[in-house]
Amino acid sequence: MRVFVLCAWLITAGLGGYLATVWIRHGGLRQRTPGVTRLPLWLVVGHVALAVAGLAAWSVYLVGGVKGSAWAACAVVLIVAAFGFMMLLRWLPSPGRHSHGGSAAERHFPLTAVVAHGMSAGATVLLVILEVMHQT
Repeated sequence: MRVFVLCAWLITAGLGGYLATVWIRHGGLRQRTPGVTRLPLWLVVGHVALAVAGLAAWSVYLVGGVKGSAWAACAVVLIVAAFGFMMLLRWLPSPGRHSHGGSAAERHFPLTAVVAHGMSAGATVLLVILEVMHQT
């Protein structure tokens, strides 16, 4: 089960890496004007950095069997999921004040990639929680 969680996490990371590449390629790092982007840099970088930290904590648990690392990974993955959900809500079309940013980098995300990333992330969160609960 532990290795299965790692595989799910790596699939999620791969899909997230693809979305990050699309975002950067379309100028996501350069869009800082209000109304141009709905994904602030702190949110994107925080999501990625915490996801990598959680994956590292899970790897420590996998290799060394340190139960504290599994709990840390569980806490971190929940925060990462919250950040991801915030980005999803900001990405969805809306009539709000930022809706006129038609040239925003995140407008280039393929729907299938967003859905696949979200589904694999949900599975990863669930599997991490189940494994952590099972170890106690």
